[in-house]
Amino acid sequence: MARRQASQTQSSPDRIEREAIAWFTRMNGEPTAADRRNFERWRTRDSFHDKVYRQVASTWSAADGPSETIAREEAEKLEAYLEAIGKARKRRRRVNAGIATCGTLLAFVVGANIWLNHPGMIQNLLADHVTERGERRTITLADGSSVLLDADSAITESIDAAGRRVELLRGMAYFDVVSSSVPFIVRAGDGETHVKGTAFSVEISDDVIVPLARGKVEVAAKAAPRHSVLRPGQSVRYGSAGIGAVEEVLVDEALAWRDGRLIFDNARLDEVVRHIGRYRGGRIVLLGASLSAYRVSGNLPLDDPDAALASLQATVGFRTTSAGGLVIIGP
Repeated sequence: MARRQASQTQSSPDRIEREAIAWFTRMNGEPTAADRRNFERWRTRDSFHDKVYRQVASTWSAADGPSETIAREEAEKLEAYLEAIGKARKRRRRVNAGIATCGTLLAFVVGANIWLNHPGMIQNLLADHVTERGERRTITLADGSSVLLDADSAITESIDAAGRRVELLRGMAYFDVVSSSVPFIVRAGDGETHVKGTAFSVEISDDVIVPLARGKVEVAAKAAPRHSVLRPGQSVRYGSAGIGAVEEVLVDEALAWRDGRLIFDNARLDEVVRHIGRYRGGRIVLLGASLSAYRVSGNLPLDDPDAALASLQATVGFRTTSAGGLVIIGP
Protein backbone atom coordinates (compact mmCIF):
# COMPACT_ATOMS: atom_id res chain seq x y z
CA MET A 1 0.00 0.00 0.00
CA ALA A 2 2.81 2.40 0.90
CA ARG A 3 4.49 1.59 -2.41
CA ARG A 4 1.40 2.57 -4.39
CA GLN A 5 0.88 5.78 -2.44
CA ALA A 6 4.49 6.81 -2.96
CA SER A 7 4.20 6.27 -6.70
CA GLN A 8 0.97 8.22 -7.01
CA THR A 9 2.45 11.23 -5.30
CA GLN A 10 4.84 11.44 -8.24
CA SER A 11 2.36 10.58 -11.04
CA SER A 12 -1.30 11.58 -11.03
CA PRO A 13 -3.94 9.00 -12.05
CA ASP A 14 -4.56 10.97 -15.27
CA ARG A 15 -0.88 10.82 -16.16
CA ILE A 16 -0.71 7.09 -15.42
CA GLU A 17 -3.72 6.54 -17.65
CA ARG A 18 -2.03 8.46 -20.48
CA GLU A 19 1.12 6.40 -19.97
CA ALA A 20 -0.92 3.19 -20.05
CA ILE A 21 -2.56 4.18 -23.35
CA ALA A 22 0.85 5.05 -24.80
CA TRP A 23 2.33 1.72 -23.69
CA PHE A 24 -0.68 -0.21 -24.98
CA THR A 25 -0.38 1.35 -28.43
CA ARG A 26 3.38 0.78 -28.54
CA MET A 27 3.15 -2.84 -27.42
CA ASN A 28 0.52 -3.53 -30.09
CA GLY A 29 2.74 -2.02 -32.77
CA GLU A 30 6.27 -3.29 -33.38
CA PRO A 31 7.98 -3.09 -29.96
CA THR A 32 11.70 -3.70 -29.69
CA ALA A 33 13.31 -5.85 -27.01
CA ALA A 34 14.19 -2.66 -25.16
CA ASP A 35 10.56 -1.52 -25.39
CA ARG A 36 9.40 -4.78 -23.84
CA ARG A 37 11.91 -4.49 -20.99
CA ASN A 38 10.97 -0.89 -20.30
CA PHE A 39 7.28 -1.71 -20.44
CA GLU A 40 7.65 -4.54 -17.93
CA ARG A 41 9.67 -2.24 -15.69
CA TRP A 42 6.91 0.39 -15.86
CA ARG A 43 4.09 -2.14 -15.37
CA THR A 44 5.64 -3.90 -12.36
CA ARG A 45 6.83 -0.72 -10.67
CA ASP A 46 3.38 -0.25 -9.15
CA SER A 47 0.30 -2.46 -9.01
CA PHE A 48 -1.77 0.59 -9.98
CA HIS A 49 0.13 0.80 -13.29
CA ASP A 50 -0.81 -2.80 -14.08
CA LYS A 51 -4.43 -2.22 -13.09
CA VAL A 52 -4.82 0.82 -15.34
CA TYR A 53 -3.07 -0.94 -18.21
CA ARG A 54 -5.48 -3.88 -17.94
CA GLN A 55 -8.43 -1.46 -17.97
CA VAL A 56 -7.15 0.16 -21.17
CA ALA A 57 -6.62 -3.24 -22.81
CA SER A 58 -10.10 -4.34 -21.81
CA THR A 59 -11.67 -1.17 -23.20
CA TRP A 60 -9.96 -1.55 -26.56
CA SER A 61 -10.79 -5.26 -26.81
CA ALA A 62 -14.45 -4.46 -26.20
CA ALA A 63 -14.33 -1.96 -29.07
CA ASP A 64 -13.43 -4.54 -31.76
CA GLY A 65 -9.72 -3.82 -31.92
CA PRO A 66 -9.21 -0.14 -32.84
CA SER A 67 -5.77 -0.48 -31.26
CA GLU A 68 -4.68 -2.48 -34.30
CA THR A 69 -5.74 0.36 -36.58
CA ILE A 70 -3.83 2.92 -34.55
CA ALA A 71 -0.77 0.68 -34.38
CA ARG A 72 -0.80 0.30 -38.16
CA GLU A 73 -1.06 4.07 -38.50
CA GLU A 74 2.02 4.46 -36.32
CA ALA A 75 4.02 1.96 -38.37
CA GLU A 76 2.95 3.50 -41.69
CA LYS A 77 3.38 7.11 -40.66
CA LEU A 78 6.67 6.96 -38.79
CA GLU A 79 8.78 7.12 -41.93
CA ALA A 80 6.72 10.04 -43.25
CA TYR A 81 7.06 11.77 -39.89
CA LEU A 82 10.86 11.58 -39.98
CA GLU A 83 10.86 12.78 -43.60
CA ALA A 84 8.71 15.74 -42.55
CA ILE A 85 11.22 16.60 -39.85
CA GLY A 86 13.92 16.77 -42.49
CA LYS A 87 11.81 18.95 -44.79
CA ALA A 88 10.86 21.31 -41.97
CA ARG A 89 14.49 21.63 -40.90
CA LYS A 90 15.60 22.41 -44.45
CA ARG A 91 12.74 24.83 -45.04
CA ARG A 92 13.46 26.85 -41.94
CA ARG A 93 17.27 26.45 -42.29
CA ARG A 94 17.63 24.87 -38.88
CA VAL A 95 20.81 23.17 -39.95
CA ASN A 96 22.18 23.00 -36.45
CA ALA A 97 19.31 20.93 -35.09
CA GLY A 98 21.37 17.82 -35.75
CA ILE A 99 20.91 14.17 -35.09
CA ALA A 100 20.19 14.72 -31.41
CA THR A 101 16.98 16.62 -32.18
CA CYS A 102 15.84 13.94 -34.60
CA GLY A 103 16.48 11.31 -31.94
CA THR A 104 14.56 13.29 -29.37
CA LEU A 105 11.59 13.69 -31.68
CA LEU A 106 11.67 10.00 -32.56
CA ALA A 107 11.59 9.13 -28.86
CA PHE A 108 8.62 11.45 -28.51
CA VAL A 109 6.80 9.64 -31.33
CA VAL A 110 7.31 6.27 -29.66
CA GLY A 111 6.90 7.23 -26.01
CA ALA A 112 4.20 9.90 -26.07
CA ASN A 113 1.86 8.15 -28.50
CA ILE A 114 1.29 11.13 -30.78
CA TRP A 115 -1.13 9.26 -33.00
CA LEU A 116 -3.65 9.28 -30.16
CA ASN A 117 -3.04 12.78 -28.87
CA HIS A 118 -1.27 14.70 -31.68
CA PRO A 119 -2.21 13.12 -35.02
CA GLY A 120 -1.53 16.41 -36.84
CA MET A 121 2.09 16.80 -35.79
CA ILE A 122 3.47 16.13 -39.27
CA GLN A 123 1.48 19.03 -40.72
CA ASN A 124 2.40 21.26 -37.78
CA LEU A 125 6.09 20.77 -38.52
CA LEU A 126 5.61 22.05 -42.06
CA ALA A 127 3.02 24.76 -41.39
CA ASP A 128 3.41 28.52 -41.13
CA HIS A 129 0.17 28.91 -39.17
CA VAL A 130 -1.52 26.36 -36.87
CA THR A 131 -4.57 26.41 -34.63
CA GLU A 132 -5.01 24.18 -31.60
CA ARG A 133 -8.12 22.13 -30.96
CA GLY A 134 -10.97 24.40 -29.97
CA GLU A 135 -9.22 27.50 -31.34
CA ARG A 136 -10.34 29.68 -34.26
CA ARG A 137 -7.95 32.41 -35.35
CA THR A 138 -7.82 35.07 -38.07
CA ILE A 139 -4.53 35.55 -39.90
CA THR A 140 -3.66 38.50 -42.15
CA LEU A 141 -1.46 37.49 -45.08
CA ALA A 142 1.26 39.61 -46.64
CA ASP A 143 -1.05 40.82 -49.45
CA GLY A 144 -3.75 41.94 -47.00
CA SER A 145 -5.98 38.91 -47.55
CA SER A 146 -7.34 37.28 -44.41
CA VAL A 147 -7.69 33.65 -43.41
CA LEU A 148 -9.96 32.41 -40.62
CA LEU A 149 -8.49 29.08 -39.52
CA ASP A 150 -10.89 26.60 -38.02
CA ALA A 151 -9.84 24.62 -34.98
CA ASP A 152 -7.04 22.05 -35.42
CA SER A 153 -6.06 23.38 -38.83
CA ALA A 154 -2.75 24.19 -40.53
CA ILE A 155 -1.62 26.16 -43.59
CA THR A 156 1.55 27.24 -45.35
CA GLU A 157 1.78 30.54 -47.25
CA SER A 158 3.96 31.95 -50.02
CA ILE A 159 2.90 35.50 -50.88
CA ASP A 160 5.01 37.81 -53.04
CA ALA A 161 4.87 39.84 -56.25
CA ALA A 162 5.27 36.72 -58.37
CA GLY A 163 2.43 34.72 -56.86
CA ARG A 164 0.04 34.16 -53.98
CA ARG A 165 -0.12 30.56 -52.84
CA VAL A 166 -1.52 28.95 -49.69
CA GLU A 167 -1.68 25.24 -48.92
CA LEU A 168 -4.24 23.87 -46.49
CA LEU A 169 -2.50 20.96 -44.79
CA ARG A 170 -5.28 20.03 -42.39
CA GLY A 171 -8.71 21.15 -41.26
CA MET A 172 -10.67 24.08 -42.69
CA ALA A 173 -10.08 27.72 -43.56
CA TYR A 174 -12.19 30.64 -44.76
CA PHE A 175 -10.41 32.97 -47.19
CA ASP A 176 -11.32 36.61 -47.82
CA VAL A 177 -9.00 37.45 -50.70
CA VAL A 178 -7.92 40.97 -51.68
CA SER A 179 -8.50 41.61 -55.39
CA SER A 180 -5.31 41.62 -57.49
CA SER A 181 -4.08 40.81 -60.98
CA VAL A 182 -1.93 38.13 -59.32
CA PRO A 183 -3.96 34.91 -58.93
CA PHE A 184 -4.52 33.58 -55.44
CA ILE A 185 -4.21 29.78 -55.33
CA VAL A 186 -5.23 27.50 -52.47
CA ARG A 187 -3.94 23.95 -52.67
CA ALA A 188 -5.62 21.21 -50.64
CA GLY A 189 -5.19 17.51 -51.21
CA ASP A 190 -4.78 16.76 -54.92
CA GLY A 191 -6.42 19.91 -56.21
CA GLU A 192 -6.37 23.70 -56.28
CA THR A 193 -8.78 26.62 -56.06
CA HIS A 194 -7.88 29.67 -58.20
CA VAL A 195 -9.24 33.16 -57.48
CA LYS A 196 -8.35 36.82 -57.92
CA GLY A 197 -10.58 38.39 -55.29
CA THR A 198 -13.35 36.57 -53.48
CA ALA A 199 -14.48 34.85 -50.26
CA PHE A 200 -14.71 31.09 -49.91
CA SER A 201 -13.98 28.17 -47.60
CA VAL A 202 -11.87 25.05 -48.11
CA GLU A 203 -12.20 21.95 -45.93
CA ILE A 204 -10.19 18.74 -45.96
CA SER A 205 -12.42 15.83 -45.00
CA ASP A 206 -12.57 12.49 -46.83
CA ASP A 207 -12.84 14.76 -49.87
CA VAL A 208 -11.92 18.43 -50.20
CA ILE A 209 -15.00 20.66 -50.02
CA VAL A 210 -15.13 24.21 -51.44
CA PRO A 211 -18.22 26.41 -50.86
CA LEU A 212 -18.24 29.96 -52.29
CA ALA A 213 -19.60 32.97 -50.40
CA ARG A 214 -18.68 35.83 -52.78
CA GLY A 215 -17.09 36.34 -56.18
CA LYS A 216 -16.01 33.49 -58.46
CA VAL A 217 -13.58 30.60 -58.11
CA GLU A 218 -12.23 27.87 -60.36
CA VAL A 219 -11.65 24.49 -58.72
CA ALA A 220 -9.38 21.91 -60.37
CA ALA A 221 -8.48 18.39 -59.23
CA LYS A 222 -5.52 16.28 -60.31
CA ALA A 223 -7.77 13.28 -61.00
CA ALA A 224 -10.22 15.26 -63.17
CA PRO A 225 -9.73 16.47 -66.77
CA ARG A 226 -12.04 19.44 -66.22
CA HIS A 227 -12.38 22.24 -63.69
CA SER A 228 -15.49 23.65 -62.06
CA VAL A 229 -16.47 27.32 -61.86
CA LEU A 230 -18.50 28.30 -58.80
CA ARG A 231 -20.94 31.14 -58.28
CA PRO A 232 -21.90 32.43 -54.81
CA GLY A 233 -24.06 29.87 -53.02
CA GLN A 234 -22.47 26.91 -54.77
CA SER A 235 -20.12 24.21 -53.55
CA VAL A 236 -18.07 21.39 -55.04
CA ARG A 237 -16.00 18.55 -53.65
CA TYR A 238 -13.08 16.65 -55.12
CA GLY A 239 -10.85 13.72 -54.21
CA SER A 240 -9.10 10.66 -55.59
CA ALA A 241 -12.16 9.82 -57.73
CA GLY A 242 -12.13 13.23 -59.42
CA ILE A 243 -14.34 16.27 -59.03
CA GLY A 244 -18.03 16.09 -58.20
CA ALA A 245 -21.03 17.97 -59.48
CA VAL A 246 -21.56 21.59 -58.46
CA GLU A 247 -24.24 21.81 -55.76
CA GLU A 248 -26.35 24.64 -54.40
CA VAL A 249 -25.75 25.38 -50.70
CA LEU A 250 -27.01 27.79 -48.06
CA VAL A 251 -23.86 29.82 -47.43
CA ASP A 252 -24.79 30.87 -43.89
CA GLU A 253 -25.23 27.22 -42.94
CA ALA A 254 -22.15 25.98 -44.77
CA LEU A 255 -20.03 28.61 -43.03
CA ALA A 256 -21.75 28.56 -39.63
CA TRP A 257 -18.57 27.10 -38.11
CA ARG A 258 -17.13 30.64 -38.17
CA ASP A 259 -19.61 31.49 -35.39
CA GLY A 260 -19.16 28.26 -33.44
CA ARG A 261 -22.04 26.24 -34.91
CA LEU A 262 -22.02 23.14 -37.10
CA ILE A 263 -25.11 23.03 -39.34
CA PHE A 264 -25.44 20.03 -41.65
CA ASP A 265 -28.11 18.37 -43.76
CA ASN A 266 -27.89 14.73 -44.84
CA ALA A 267 -24.16 14.67 -44.04
CA ARG A 268 -22.06 11.57 -43.38
CA LEU A 269 -21.65 10.84 -39.69
CA ASP A 270 -17.87 10.46 -39.97
CA GLU A 271 -17.53 13.97 -41.47
CA VAL A 272 -19.63 15.48 -38.67
CA VAL A 273 -17.66 13.60 -36.00
CA ARG A 274 -14.37 14.65 -37.58
CA HIS A 275 -15.38 18.31 -37.37
CA ILE A 276 -16.50 17.97 -33.75
CA GLY A 277 -13.15 16.32 -33.02
CA ARG A 278 -11.32 19.52 -33.95
CA TYR A 279 -12.88 21.14 -30.89
CA ARG A 280 -12.23 18.39 -28.39
CA GLY A 281 -9.08 17.29 -26.58
CA GLY A 282 -8.04 13.70 -27.15
CA ARG A 283 -9.14 11.67 -30.13
CA ILE A 284 -12.41 10.25 -31.46
CA VAL A 285 -12.34 6.89 -33.26
CA LEU A 286 -15.45 5.92 -35.25
CA LEU A 287 -15.77 2.19 -35.95
CA GLY A 288 -17.65 0.52 -38.78
CA ALA A 289 -18.17 1.50 -42.42
CA SER A 290 -21.97 1.50 -42.19
CA LEU A 291 -21.97 3.73 -39.12
CA SER A 292 -19.44 6.09 -40.74
CA ALA A 293 -21.67 6.46 -43.79
CA TYR A 294 -24.86 7.01 -41.75
CA ARG A 295 -26.57 10.24 -42.85
CA VAL A 296 -27.50 12.87 -40.26
CA SER A 297 -28.86 16.41 -40.09
CA GLY A 298 -28.60 18.88 -37.26
CA ASN A 299 -27.36 22.10 -35.69
CA LEU A 300 -24.71 21.54 -33.02
CA PRO A 301 -22.55 23.76 -30.75
CA LEU A 302 -18.90 23.40 -31.72
CA ASP A 303 -17.71 25.20 -28.61
CA ASP A 304 -19.27 22.44 -26.47
CA PRO A 305 -18.06 19.29 -28.28
CA ASP A 306 -19.21 16.87 -25.57
CA ALA A 307 -22.75 18.26 -25.81
CA ALA A 308 -22.54 17.94 -29.59
CA LEU A 309 -21.49 14.28 -29.31
CA ALA A 310 -24.26 13.60 -26.79
CA SER A 311 -26.82 15.12 -29.17
CA LEU A 312 -25.56 12.97 -32.04
CA GLN A 313 -25.66 9.90 -29.83
CA ALA A 314 -29.28 10.59 -28.88
CA THR A 315 -30.18 10.93 -32.57
CA VAL A 316 -28.22 8.01 -34.02
CA GLY A 317 -28.11 5.66 -31.03
CA PHE A 318 -24.44 4.68 -31.23
CA ARG A 319 -22.39 3.48 -28.23
CA THR A 320 -19.39 5.32 -26.83
CA THR A 321 -16.47 3.98 -24.80
CA SER A 322 -13.96 6.33 -23.17
CA ALA A 323 -10.34 5.72 -22.16
CA GLY A 324 -8.52 8.83 -21.01
CA GLY A 325 -9.00 11.45 -23.71
CA LEU A 326 -9.93 8.80 -26.29
CA VAL A 327 -13.58 8.29 -27.27
CA ILE A 328 -14.51 5.20 -29.29
CA ILE A 329 -17.83 5.30 -31.17
CA GLY A 330 -19.35 2.01 -32.27
CA PRO A 331 -22.71 0.50 -33.29
